[in-house]
Amino acid sequence: MASPLLQLEHVTKRFGRVVIAEDLSLTVEPGETVGIVGPNGKTSLFGLISGDLAPGAGEIRFAGRTVTKLDAAARCRLGIGRTYQVPRPFADMTVFENVLVAAQQGGGLRRRASYAAAVEALDRTGMSEEANVPAERLGLLQRKRLEMARALATGPTLLLLDEVAGGLTDPEVAQLVEIVRGVNAEGTTVIWIEHVVRALTAVVSRLMCLAGGAFVGDGAPAAVLAEPAVREVFLGTEVTAALAGGSLEISSPDGERGEP
Repeated sequence: MASPLLQLEHVTKRFGRVVIAEDLSLTVEPGETVGIVGPNGKTSLFGLISGDLAPGAGEIRFAGRTVTKLDAAARCRLGIGRTYQVPRPFADMTVFENVLVAAQQGGGLRRRASYAAAVEALDRTGMSEEANVPAERLGLLQRKRLEMARALATGPTLLLLDEVAGGLTDPEVAQLVEIVRGVNAEGTTVIWIEHVVRALTAVVSRLMCLAGGAFVGDGAPAAVLAEPAVREVFLGTEVTAALAGGSLEISSPDGERGEP
């Protein structure tokens, strides 16, 4: 039996009185597609996994190795790639140059290997035709794709997707869903946090709900979305409507979709 790809064991992280993770444990197997929903803390969870944040307590293991004290650069070299909610490409560089930097600095590749990785990442995300376009000229969908291409160019075995569908139209979301499916089909494990619930349920086989630093649901997407504890987290939002073709997004009561 294969060992888990990712393990968080009793991880705790707080910012003052704000609880990000409270004795949190998580196991992800190779090849899994995991979706995470919830009102807060999801991006910070990615920070703990990727090395952008250090836990106050607990242990993080990746591919059988303890990585708790490794920084983001070291974890990226080991195979943890991620995107960010707000794409911030190097605006004065071309799309290809942006992805090449990721392959070289993030993936540790050099010369022909880095060029090959950049070309493959652009092809996988449908960005090859924009390779020579300055990043500052890209629209939102293209910036989201570039963000994914940069992550893929590092050669991840685990890809963390942070709200890549946010702000896109339904047809644009459908295009991203196909990209994510293709990436997973090629063997990359995916953890995707997202407010566009129907995008998640079209891809993931497992859904988790994070609230107050703890998981209040974990299992098949339809079952998790129907759990009373999960519905309570969304303060009465009919989350199952997303599965029936209703609203694509779950918003907080004040209408905001972002989080710290």
